[in-house]
Amino acid sequence: MSSPTAVSSSERLPPAAQAWLANHPSVRMFWTLLRREFWEYRSLWMAPLTVSALLLLSALFTHGALQIDASEPSEWLDPQIKSSIFALAQWGLTMPLYLVMLVVLSMYLVDCMYAERKDRSILFWKSLPIGDGATVASKLCVACVVVPLGTFALALVTDVLFTLVWDLRALIGHAPALLVWDTVAFLKTQALMFLGLVISILWYAPFFGCLLLASAWARRNVYLWVTLVPLLAIIVERIAFGTHHISSLIAYRSGGIWRSLHLESALAGSLTSVAQAAIVSVPALYDRVRIGPALTNIDLWLGLAFTAACAYAAVWLRRYRDDSY
Repeated sequence: MSSPTAVSSSERLPPAAQAWLANHPSVRMFWTLLRREFWEYRSLWMAPLTVSALLLLSALFTHGALQIDASEPSEWLDPQIKSSIFALAQWGLTMPLYLVMLVVLSMYLVDCMYAERKDRSILFWKSLPIGDGATVASKLCVACVVVPLGTFALALVTDVLFTLVWDLRALIGHAPALLVWDTVAFLKTQALMFLGLVISILWYAPFFGCLLLASAWARRNVYLWVTLVPLLAIIVERIAFGTHHISSLIAYRSGGIWRSLHLESALAGSLTSVAQAAIVSVPALYDRVRIGPALTNIDLWLGLAFTAACAYAAVWLRRYRDDSY
């Protein structure tokens, strides 16, 4: 079982951390549960690391890097243009990591509660003095906090290393000198991406809650339940009632929060023209975007309440439903 491995991991912590965990058994237990998830689902950390390694490897080859045919080279030498290109490159490098994270987390949430019933490991974990609430909370914490923040940190390191490799290649003449380091642009870009990540976690939490609940409820074929049920519900509503409330709700929940940020006006004021093209200045976008309306959106907080209800239902199912047969 994973318990010995998870417990022994705390022994590799610094002595001060070990002493603190020893004085807080509930925190030590939760730490063990978090370690269990990463031990049993190694794709949670292996997939982002693999993507990061591939991105850094691509920086070593010209055909895997950014090339621009500048019709007017003098424009590309402008510091503001170079700052915009640098920030856009930082932004673009994070997209593969976040896309992979989204896929991995979706697969993890669909499987995390179902797998322990399928392989009967739930019987072992229920024999330990670990509450069902703590177990479900650890899985939701991994999906909504630990993995997203870990991916953000990994993306930040990848951005720095990619720029370093690119600039070294530019120094020896093997790459165009476009990614010139700009500390202010880097900090603003990372801050904007962090704020976007926080809003995304809060807004899309209901999807995570639904996947977790489906994993706790379905006795088999969880992937079919989470894909066919919404699709059939949309079709049945359209045929039976001629309405499309479910599809509108899903569409709104998929991207409605970004309207609160008024990105259209912010983007319009962040465009820079160069060589008959328009480049978005991420640092300027950071100065124009207002996060307050998104955080005060009532639908965001209703979604979090719905997520809590899904987690409570998952705890109830794990506690009272008998899957020992």
